[in-house]
Amino acid sequence: MPLGAARPQRPGMIPAPRRAPRPHTPTVVLAGRYGLLRLAGELDLETGSAIRDAVRRCLDNRPALLRIDISGVSFCDCSGIAALLWAKAEAGRAGTGFHLSGPAQPVVARVMDATGTAADLGLLPQPPEQSGARRKIHAPQTPTPSAGP
Repeated sequence: MPLGAARPQRPGMIPAPRRAPRPHTPTVVLAGRYGLLRLAGELDLETGSAIRDAVRRCLDNRPALLRIDISGVSFCDCSGIAALLWAKAEAGRAGTGFHLSGPAQPVVARVMDATGTAADLGLLPQPPEQSGARRKIHAPQTPTPSAGP
């Protein structure tokens, strides 16, 4: 087959879908001596570098406090946890206070609790889920009459 000629596609072959990049642009807000970084979407291997870049941009302005809001985060894996721990360490090296704020989505809170990083990052314990989940209520048991002697 000459170069540049199109290959015929075999019947039954489905081309792999092209994965579109996920939109994840951390929002950095600087107000006076305070920096706020709002995160949304997924915190994982693909978004970790964007978080690190946003933290660096914020810390370049020497804020007294860096607050990271994770209330819009829908998923977090170990790479996301690593990026948040890195942000806290970088803030400490810069002499900047660090505060992680939520509330965290239940799936994110579970990952942080399971890894033991919720306390390390200063995230307050989350209230139990109130998303309409049904609770099992146990009715008091009445004693059954026993057969007489």
